[in-house]
Amino acid sequence: MKLLIATILILTGLSADGGSAEFPIVTPPSKTRHAPSRPSPTNLSTAGEVEVYGNFETAGVVVSPPQDFPVEDVAATRCELNVAGKWMPMHDLVRIGSSRRFATSLFWLQPETTYHVRISLFDSRKQVLATWEGAGNTRAEPLMDSGNRELHVSLTGDDAQTGTAAKPLRTVAKACDIVRAGEAIIVHGGTYYEGELEFSRNGSRQVPIVLRSQPGERVILDGSDPNLISSKNWKRVGDNLYSHAYDKFTANACAIERESGKVIRLFPVPTLKELKERRLVPLVGCQIGGEFSAMGVEGAIFTDGSTATLALPKSIENYELRLPLRNRGILLNKKQEIQIAGLEFRHYGHGDFNTAIFLGNSSDILIQNCLFESDNSHVYVKGNSDRVTIQDCTFRDAILEWPFGYMKCGEGVSGQFEGGAVNVDAAFSGRGLVFRRNRIEGLFDGAHLTPWREDNAPTNEIDFYENIIDGCIDDFLEADGFARNVRIFDNIMNRSLSGISLAQALDGPTFVLYNTLANCGVVPAAQREENYGYPFKTNGGARADVGSGPMFFYHNTAHTTDPQSRALLVKQARWKQLTLRNNIWCGEAAGFELWPKEPSPIDWDFDNLFVSNLKAPLVIQAYRTNYQSLEDVRRHFGWLQRGLNVPPGFRRPAQGDYRLEQTSPCRDAGTLIPGINPLRMKGSRPDLGAWESE
Repeated sequence: MKLLIATILILTGLSADGGSAEFPIVTPPSKTRHAPSRPSPTNLSTAGEVEVYGNFETAGVVVSPPQDFPVEDVAATRCELNVAGKWMPMHDLVRIGSSRRFATSLFWLQPETTYHVRISLFDSRKQVLATWEGAGNTRAEPLMDSGNRELHVSLTGDDAQTGTAAKPLRTVAKACDIVRAGEAIIVHGGTYYEGELEFSRNGSRQVPIVLRSQPGERVILDGSDPNLISSKNWKRVGDNLYSHAYDKFTANACAIERESGKVIRLFPVPTLKELKERRLVPLVGCQIGGEFSAMGVEGAIFTDGSTATLALPKSIENYELRLPLRNRGILLNKKQEIQIAGLEFRHYGHGDFNTAIFLGNSSDILIQNCLFESDNSHVYVKGNSDRVTIQDCTFRDAILEWPFGYMKCGEGVSGQFEGGAVNVDAAFSGRGLVFRRNRIEGLFDGAHLTPWREDNAPTNEIDFYENIIDGCIDDFLEADGFARNVRIFDNIMNRSLSGISLAQALDGPTFVLYNTLANCGVVPAAQREENYGYPFKTNGGARADVGSGPMFFYHNTAHTTDPQSRALLVKQARWKQLTLRNNIWCGEAAGFELWPKEPSPIDWDFDNLFVSNLKAPLVIQAYRTNYQSLEDVRRHFGWLQRGLNVPPGFRRPAQGDYRLEQTSPCRDAGTLIPGINPLRMKGSRPDLGAWESE
C-alpha cells in the first residue's frame, strides 16, 4: 500500500493560536487524475468508534462515542494522522450540532490510499477522556470504462438493428433499454430530441454501464420541441409578439439568433398583459418592476397550459425557438455504477424536478466532460445517493442581466433558477458528492450543496473544489442546510451578488479554504437594484433560530471593485463558531460591517482587513459604532491581535491576478494551521490569502 507522504521534514513554527509547536511539512506527490484499478465497493472503514470516509483527495473523520460517554464534558479534541509511523497533528474535531458525534476533515490526500487516524478527547482540565484509532481508504480516481461490448447509436440508424458500428440503433432510449452491465453506449454526432432516458439495468463495480459520445463527435441531447423551432409555425399577434399552441407551463425558453448564435433567454412573465406591454408589474412587498429594458429583460414568454406567447426583440424570422417538450434528460432512479461522458444537454425543464440529469437514490455515478446549457436545472441529486462525482463539465446560461429581486419573489419565476449547476434536494442523505474542475457561467446560483429538510447521514462529506465560476446573479454557491463536513476549496469565483452562502450551515463543520472570491457586488442584481455585495452570507435561511455550526475560513482572498462594497458584512450573526485565519478581505467603502448588537463567537486573527477608498479607513462598524483602527478593534473585541490593515500587494487584481508581489506585507504573515497549510507553504511561514508565493 502506498505511503501517505514521500518526504517528511520537520519545521518549528507558530501554531494556530500563536504558540510554539513542531509541524511536519509534507512534500505532496504530483496530482494524479487516473488510477490503475477500479474503485473499491465502499470508501468507508470503521474501527471502534472512529469512521474514516474518504473521497479522492479528502477524508472525513467522525467519532461516535458510546452511549455512556460524557460528551458534555468534552472541552477539547485532537486528530492525528499516522505518516510513516509518526503521528502528525490534523485539524481539531468539532461536535456535530447537538448530536453525540464529533467530526473533522483531512485534506491534500492521495486517491486509493489507506489512512490511519488517532482521536483524543479532553476535559476542561486537559485530561484525556478517551482515545480511539481508526482507518479508512480514499477512493480511486474514476476511470471511464471502455466496455466489454459497444452499442452504437446514430441518427442514420434503426432501433430494429443490432447496435453494432455497422448497424447502429436510432435512439438513445432504445440503447438505454437494452444495455447491460459492462457495456458502453456510443452515441455518434448530431442532435437527439430525446428525454426521460432511463437505464433498465444497473452496472457493477467491476463492469459499469457507460453512456458517452463517439470521440471527436459532438452529441447534443435536446429537450426542446422540434416542431416549435421554425418561425413558420408561429402566429403573429402584435409587434414582435407571437403565439403557438403549447400544453405546458415553462420558465425555460430561448430564442437563438440565426446569424450570431447568441442565446436570448426569454423571461417568464406571470400575465399576458405584462408580456404585451413589455413591463413587469411591481411586486407587492418588493416594489420591483418596470419596463423590460430597465429590468435586463431582452425577450419574454407567457404560458398558460394551452398557448405559449413570446415577446421578441426583433422579427421571429431572425431566431430559432426552443421550448421544452421534455422535462428531464436522463433519469437515474435507484441506479448504481453509471458513467456519462462527452454529451451536451440543452433546453430541459417544464415541470417538477425539471433538470438535465436527475439522480434519486442512485450511487457510484460519474458525470464528466459534459456541457449543460439553458436547462432549468442541470444535475439534481436526491435521496440516498452516495459517491456521485461531477467533474470537468461546463454549466452555462444567459440570465445574468435578469432582475434579481423579481426572480426571488415573482410569481412563476421564484425558485425556478436557484438550483445551480448541481442542486442537492431538501431531502438528501447521501455522502461523498464530489464536484470538481468544472466551469460555471451566467447562472442564478453557482451550486446548492446541502439538504435543508432532512439528512439521515452522519456527515455529508461533500467536496466542491478546483472549479471556476464566472458570473452569478445571486450566490457563487450555497451550503444552506445541513453542512456536515462540507469542504469548499481551491475555487476561483468572479462576479456575483454575494459569495458563499452559509445561511444556515447547520451542524458543521464547514471548511472554506484557498478560494478566490472576486467582484462580489459587480453584477446587475447588485448595481441596478442597489443590493449589497459581500464574500460570505450568514443571514436568513432554514432554521435561522438554530444558527450555523462551526465554520472555518482559511486562506481565502476576497477583493471587489464595487465602490459600495464592505470587505465583510454580517446582517445576522447566529453560529456556534466562526474561525478566520490567514485570509485577505478587501472592501472599497468599509471593512467589516456588523449589524447585530451581540454577535455570535468569532475567533479572528492573522487576517488582512483592508479598505481602499477611505483616507481614514473604517475598519469595523459594529451595531452603529465605528472603529477606525485595528487598535480600537483589538481593544474592544480582542480580534486581529496579529492581523493587518494594509494594502495587500496583489500583482494585477484588475486582470484577476491575485498573487502577491515580492514586496507584499501579506507574504509570510500567516500562522501554521495543522492539517491545512503545512503542505502548501513555501516560505518560512504561510502567506495570507489563496495564493502561496514561491
